[in-house]
Amino acid sequence: MKNFLELTAIKPTLMLDISLLLVPVERCDYTIIINGETVSTGVLTSSAEFKKQIELTEAIDILISVKNRQHPQAIIISSLYIDGYEVIPVYQHLATPPTNYIDFSGVWRLKIPNFYPWYHEITGQGWTA
Repeated sequence: MKNFLELTAIKPTLMLDISLLLVPVERCDYTIIINGETVSTGVLTSSAEFKKQIELTEAIDILISVKNRQHPQAIIISSLYIDGYEVIPVYQHLATPPTNYIDFSGVWRLKIPNFYPWYHEITGQGWTA
C-alpha cells in the first residue's frame, strides 16, 4: 500500500533553482545565502546555476551580496524558478531593491513567507489559508 504522500502526489520539498549571469564579462565577488545557509561564495566569471531543496512550508529568504569594485561589474539574476514556477524576472519588483540587475556593492533580497499561498495571491488567484 502506498503512503499518504504517494497517494496524493504531495511533494515534501520544493526545488529552488537560481541562475546567475555576470554582465558584462567582468569578475564580480558574490555570496548567495538561502535561508541562512551559504550556498556559494567566490568570484563569478561566467554563468552559473545554483540549486537548493527546501521544505514545502518553509519560508524562503534569498540574499545575494555583491562586492562591486569597479564599473561595469554587475550580476544579472537571469532566472529564479521555484518548483517549476518562474519568479524572477516576472516578480523582481517584490525584491529589495526591485531589480534583477545588481551593479552596486550591497545586498539583493527576496523574502517569501510560504511559497504556494504567496504565489496563489501574487498571480491574482485570490487568497488561500
